Amino acid sequence: MNQLLRNSILSLAVLLIFSCSDDFVNERLDISGVGESAIVISPAWDADDYQFRCEGAGNEAFSIDSKPEWLNTDDGSGSFINGMATIHCEANTVSGYSKTGIYVEQMLVSAGEKTYAVPVYYITEGNPAVQVNRTLEISYSNYNNQLQISNTGDGILLWDISAMPDWLSVDMDNLQTESLMLGQGAAALIPFILNAEKAIQGNPTGTIILETNDKNNPQIEISVSANLGTPVLSVYSYNLPVDFGTSSASKTFSFSNNGNGILSWRIEGMPNWLTVSPVNGMSLPYASSTEVVFTCDRSKLEPGLNSATVYLKSNDPANPSYPISVLVRAPGGNANIRALEGNIMDATFDKNTNTLYYVIGQPNKLVAYNVTTKTVSHEIALSKAPTCLAITEDYTKALVGHGGMISVLDLNTNSVTKTLEVTGILADIEFAPNNWCAYTESGNYTVQSTNIYWVNLSDGSITEGSSVYEDCQIKKVPKQDYLIGSETEVSAGVYVYDLNNRTEKADIFESFRNFWIAGDHIVSSTGGVYRISDMISKNGYIVDGLSSIGNLQYPGNIYNAIPWIDHCSATHSVFGLAKQDYQTVSSQVYQFEDNDYTLVKTYIYDNFYQPDAQSGAYDVEAHYVFSNGSGTELSVLRKGKNNTNWSVEFIPVQQ
Repeated sequence: MNQLLRNSILSLAVLLIFSCSDDFVNERLDISGVGESAIVISPAWDADDYQFRCEGAGNEAFSIDSKPEWLNTDDGSGSFINGMATIHCEANTVSGYSKTGIYVEQMLVSAGEKTYAVPVYYITEGNPAVQVNRTLEISYSNYNNQLQISNTGDGILLWDISAMPDWLSVDMDNLQTESLMLGQGAAALIPFILNAEKAIQGNPTGTIILETNDKNNPQIEISVSANLGTPVLSVYSYNLPVDFGTSSASKTFSFSNNGNGILSWRIEGMPNWLTVSPVNGMSLPYASSTEVVFTCDRSKLEPGLNSATVYLKSNDPANPSYPISVLVRAPGGNANIRALEGNIMDATFDKNTNTLYYVIGQPNKLVAYNVTTKTVSHEIALSKAPTCLAITEDYTKALVGHGGMISVLDLNTNSVTKTLEVTGILADIEFAPNNWCAYTESGNYTVQSTNIYWVNLSDGSITEGSSVYEDCQIKKVPKQDYLIGSETEVSAGVYVYDLNNRTEKADIFESFRNFWIAGDHIVSSTGGVYRISDMISKNGYIVDGLSSIGNLQYPGNIYNAIPWIDHCSATHSVFGLAKQDYQTVSSQVYQFEDNDYTLVKTYIYDNFYQPDAQSGAYDVEAHYVFSNGSGTELSVLRKGKNNTNWSVEFIPVQQ
């Protein structure tokens, strides 16, 4: 029998049968009390240290006044330490105790003016056999966390636990003392308590080492795991970003656990000007709200916008690291912002030359802006205010739509080569092969049925195409002679046009609203991702719509109104804006993988602009975002929320 089994649980066993009854205590002796624990010993065990406890003994010296004849001790005296005494002893074989069982005698111990009767159990073990499951799952609820141990042999089964994970402990308050020594056919339940916090922070699996006096199974390994349930981290968009503005010192951020499990969380990645309290914790199942308070030390801020992304880490397997954007503004300007002239009506980007093209009103121009040098490369004056812009795939020609007119531009000579009169106010325009183009009309106050129009750029002749509703968006499929159209003012309508014969190929009952092309996919303003090949393979009217292959995985809750998407093939990234409510564009730019559209990072643009020290500051929000060709920098085009002033902010992309 190992030392742990002899001296750990057995030394803690209270009297099983006799307690303080007259059957055990000799009434003729002047006994002050009975030992709180018994010595359990067998002649089959080697000599070793045994402990016993006596209430009230304190730190007194003790002497053994009497003991069973078969009990051999090295010393007849010693000292209690906080009521606990240790003696080194062994048992001789007693012929009368050869039958399997427990034989109870006593040892009288004097300590100070008191004498204690200490139970001594002589045990003849026989041949016990342990039966126990080799796996155990412990629930976070701590309900019915028990391990059954049985004795199927012919003898007395003794057991102890020599090791277990640090997140697991035996529930001693509910452990039945009779379960420590099991007779033939007896069984007992070992109750456990789970420390969920330790299990979450460490490894929620481990091993229980069970020691027994079963000669065939002296040590048993039991695989144990902690079942922490299924927590679900939920963060609502109104929390984000955490914006201190120009004066606030603290902000409250809240989240919830909407799952049936314990949510363990912590906040990491704090800049030196930001603290949070509490920094970690646990949220119970279906906890409606957990609040943390962010505090800003404004003495540590740089001039202008200070931003950081901290991370809410949790054991939600679907959301282990949630980014939290934090904004705070200190007096001063942002060196990465440039003012732009005019009111931008449409924009596109050449990633081969890192040139931003946009058309403006007041004054009426097409502008080519070099984002590498942060300067205007060329400007082309326009005779009317523009409404939309299209550029060929080789960026040599441009079309600008106006009210009742199309301007044809040569980007090699930076000149307007032709103007063509058309009907209506142009909503969108695109090039078609063989010197043709297509355009759609814009509505004024009511949504009306109209048509897509095909214009011969050589002679200005117009062919009326199939019907669409006003404000239909159109985009050419790169390197293919197909045009995709999407109605934005009605519930559903996606079109595929064959550019070679300028006819409608497919009318698909699907709701895209606005959309953008990202490689071989289309991303709609509702966040859905679709294969272009699925669209151009359709013919006729398709009532069943299209099947999306996924969605942009924005964090939290966003409204179904994505303002802008840009694709960067160099880094396989999609950069997107999002509305945080029906009226307001979020002050964040989101970066997604272009293969599975999972969120990679978020970037914060400055939504508060002061052109110079003499000018008044005002709120701005992003309308466009473009990455450069290598995907190392973003150009965010922002407009004043209450004016038509535009500016561009350059944000480095984290690699």
